[in-house]
Amino acid sequence: MRLVGVNSLKPGDELARPVFTASGKIILNSGMVLKEAYIEKFKQLGINRVYIDDVRFEDVMAVQPIDITTRNEVAKVLKNAYTKIHNSEEIDEYTIKDAAKKIVDYVREYRDKGISMLSMDVVDEYVIEHSVNVAIITAYIGNRLSYTFNQLCDLVAGALIHDLGRENCAEEKPEHVETGFEMMRKLRGMSLNSSKVCYEHHENFDGTGYPRKLKGTGISDYARIVRVADYYDNVLHGSENNGVSVMPHQAFEVILAVSGSILDPDVVQVFRDTIVFYPDGCTVKLSNGMCGVVIRQNIGSPQRPVVRAFTDNDIIGDFNLLEDLTLFVQDIILS
Repeated sequence: MRLVGVNSLKPGDELARPVFTASGKIILNSGMVLKEAYIEKFKQLGINRVYIDDVRFEDVMAVQPIDITTRNEVAKVLKNAYTKIHNSEEIDEYTIKDAAKKIVDYVREYRDKGISMLSMDVVDEYVIEHSVNVAIITAYIGNRLSYTFNQLCDLVAGALIHDLGRENCAEEKPEHVETGFEMMRKLRGMSLNSSKVCYEHHENFDGTGYPRKLKGTGISDYARIVRVADYYDNVLHGSENNGVSVMPHQAFEVILAVSGSILDPDVVQVFRDTIVFYPDGCTVKLSNGMCGVVIRQNIGSPQRPVVRAFTDNDIIGDFNLLEDLTLFVQDIILS
């Protein structure tokens, strides 16, 4: 399979993976042969890229950070909690803890895998989908830190609830951290460490954040981890860039720029060893001018995947950029 920009799709191309909204609703299933009307519909919905079948890259499999069934179950629980909170109704915190456990159970099976988070083009419930993304990223970071099962569950629960005090839009008002913390800390089943994430996830490593201007290790461990995941997902989806979503490697460049000021540099380092910059199946331009498709990752070296170079007529060969240090990825091609 190959990741292709919608503008370069042609009638007759066949979908290799279903196209979903961010909440998991199928727009078009895998195996569908594309018609001009389908391509136009993608453009209308703001979907910028899809996976198509390509016999030259039939061995390429795009790894998902979490399966769609688990994601949908978690999103449903979180949406129900969010609705109840904003209707001043009591919530069952144990359903959130169970949702966190589902994520942890999935992620622990993939300790040695990298996480590839492409920005969602169709967003139905902003806060819910953002919170699920942050929880997934957080789980992968915590897993690489060798947290125990119970620690991971508390960490991921904190990530799931971190924004429950805000409105369902991209704008974040400072008071949402106190609103969320006050609601969560009253729930007996939610650990204080999880609830503190609500209060501290906008504290900056250099002490310039809010609400208390905590600094360095004065910020709880969980909140420093969630801060990295939260910031990355916001950049990925354009919240830090006037609504313009970017590719993973571009988002990480922003993360590096604020490491040590906004973000804990130690957590950023672990995140670097976890994230996938160039998703399997995406077309890249190499430094020698060749075009290729990323066919697999070198975990821990996200900037140096294995690339299959090709021309219009032939496959040139596979290049492991971790071994061939004279080559590097210059750009992603989605047109």
